[in-house]
Amino acid sequence: MQSKQLRKGQVFQVPGTIVTFLAVATDTHGAFSLFEYRVAPGQGIPFHTHNDDEAFLILEGSIQFQVGDQQLRLEPGEFTFVARHTPHMYRNANAEQEGRMVAITLPAGYHEQFFAEIGEPEANASAAFSTKPLDIEKIVAAGKLYGFEILPPPSV
Repeated sequence: MQSKQLRKGQVFQVPGTIVTFLAVATDTHGAFSLFEYRVAPGQGIPFHTHNDDEAFLILEGSIQFQVGDQQLRLEPGEFTFVARHTPHMYRNANAEQEGRMVAITLPAGYHEQFFAEIGEPEANASAAFSTKPLDIEKIVAAGKLYGFEILPPPSV
């Protein structure tokens, strides 16, 4: 895995989400990474898998998840765990207000490097969401470097 020098407090604008690094591999001896996600109204991530475990705790809003075949709608204070290699996606269920959640990934490194590769550095965690179109080719290429695979949308 390639390695960029990343540190807690960095913020990246990724498609539909602003990610703040709360703890990175260098802070946790590689055990885990911790992030805060601000998710734009009606936005989310495509169906995908990756090489690390991930867990989400909802802080604000209502977030719709699909984890494998399971559909979940999580509200503040609710939590879900996604085991490595499990297909999943999420979307902010509110079309008018942002959602906010904390995510932990185990082990550290894959997600933080992926976000740094696909994202644009942001000076402020409360910045407005980008309106740039999704660059799926960039996301797929970065995914190959850091163990992510973008999947076709699930049939529901």
